[in-house]
Amino acid sequence: MKTDAKKDNEPVVGGILMAVNVDVVATTGYRASKLLKSDIYNDKGEKIGKIDDFIVGSEEKVSVAIVAVGGFLGMGKRMVAVSAGLFESNAQGQVVLPGATKDRLKALPAFQYAV
Repeated sequence: MKTDAKKDNEPVVGGILMAVNVDVVATTGYRASKLLKSDIYNDKGEKIGKIDDFIVGSEEKVSVAIVAVGGFLGMGKRMVAVSAGLFESNAQGQVVLPGATKDRLKALPAFQYAV
């Protein structure tokens, strides 16, 4: 009598598992997806801007954060580049740029994307 049911000891047709290689990657840092559009505060707790984008350098690490400063409801905002290494976080989980003010950010040269 022939059955269509597969027997437990029959091989899977078309493939074989030779070996499994598992690499463990552990790192510390911040997820870009969580930081994008985050408000930026100074060490006095004043909101001074918003993270608009990141630039990943040739060293395969984030080298610059593009910060939107000024403006209202998206109009008149100015983009500036700030070294990513300057950012910190506080106990509330906020992105902090110590010693910065809105005026100091506005005084930085405007950032423009190359086309």
